[in-house]
Order: sequence, then structure tokens, then C-alpha cells
Amino acid sequence: VAVGRISKRSVEAVPVPQGTRAYLWDDLLKGFGLMVTPAGARSYLVQYRIGGRGAPTRRYTIGKHGSPWTADKARDRAIDILE
Repeated sequence: VAVGRISKRSVEAVPVPQGTRAYLWDDLLKGFGLMVTPAGARSYLVQYRIGGRGAPTRRYTIGKHGSPWTADKARDRAIDILE
């Protein structure tokens, strides 16, 4: 699990994992991340909880990397979702 600024360059730099999914979490917007599958698909997502620490973690997929989802557009959408 890596943490850093999600940008076009960092999204494309995440290597395709062998076996399980790889994640890159944004260091500025808590809960905003990128998931890379073993097939090489890259998707933006939001992870959140409703109800505090005891509640289960939920994930919402924003969309696949590429048109129309860029890192900046996905971050803006994540801000809307997290509000």
C-alpha cells in the first residue's frame, strides 16, 4: 500500500501487481485512491465509513483511468462524494 500525490505520472508509474490488487492512496485527500488490478486496469476510488470507527469500510469506484477520468477530475469527484 503506497501513499503519495495522485497525478497522471504517479498513476502510470504504479506497476501491475502479480496476484492481488495494488493501491495508491492520495496524501492530500483522505480516502481518495487508485486501484490497479493484475490485468492492468487502473480505477479511481473513494474509501469511507458511515458511522465512525466501528462501522465497516465501504469503497465507491469513480471510474477507470483514461477518458473521461483524469487524476484531477477524479479528485474533484471524490471531494463531492466525501462531502
